Amino acid sequence: MADEIDLERGVPDSADEKRRRRQSGGSSEGTRRPASEGQVDKELHSRMVAAFDQVVEWREARDDEELATAISEDKDKMAKGLVSLTHVVQPLRGPLLIFLGFVEPVLAFGRVGRILGERFIMRRQRIAEERAAMAEEWQTEGRPTMSPMP
Repeated sequence: MADEIDLERGVPDSADEKRRRRQSGGSSEGTRRPASEGQVDKELHSRMVAAFDQVVEWREARDDEELATAISEDKDKMAKGLVSLTHVVQPLRGPLLIFLGFVEPVLAFGRVGRILGERFIMRRQRIAEERAAMAEEWQTEGRPTMSPMP
């Protein structure tokens, strides 16, 4: 059987190499597929924009309109810059994906956590105020006597 021309690289492809490529499920090692790389870049970009949107929501909830507006206006540029940086410097892509994998759930549960935290603090303050009022009443009136049960 004669060697065939590899359409991706333009060089003859031996029968052994073709068999290895079929068994490995596609192109040879070292050959990158630009379409999948572009898809990864798009997914990374959209994940970062979504994370920036949640940060904007957090800042707006905290009445920090200046920072919320700045992030909202520049989120696309920041996401594109980070994607292009990780595209050029491949070792940075892994840590960025790990960071997003950590930050996305934190941002997703952040609002619920903030609300629950605020309620917990308000409840603790209310209990402390009630105790302080009871202690003040105790001191000003003296020890209240226990009335017999009816």
